[in-house]
Amino acid sequence: PVVVWGAGQTGRRLARHLLGGGAHIVAFIDIDPAKIGRSRHGRPVVAADELLQLVDRDTVVLAAVASRGARTLIRSRLKACGLVEGEGFWCVA
Repeated sequence: PVVVWGAGQTGRRLARHLLGGGAHIVAFIDIDPAKIGRSRHGRPVVAADELLQLVDRDTVVLAAVASRGARTLIRSRLKACGLVEGEGFWCVA
């Protein structure tokens, strides 16, 4: 299972390729209140606070956000959840 952090253009583009390759996307994470509660590619967009409810030891989180400074914020949030970069999450954009 995959969780894509980023429901904007970059995350949607990544998801399209992942789905084309047969990946199982569980949800999208975003911090923009306008995106939360919507869906992308038929998957829910949820707040970052819901991340721990979506992730288990088999889940991979892919951060796909192009905004300046976002990668640092996302890394710190994911590490605070106990995820390790290169094992449980990757920054791909």
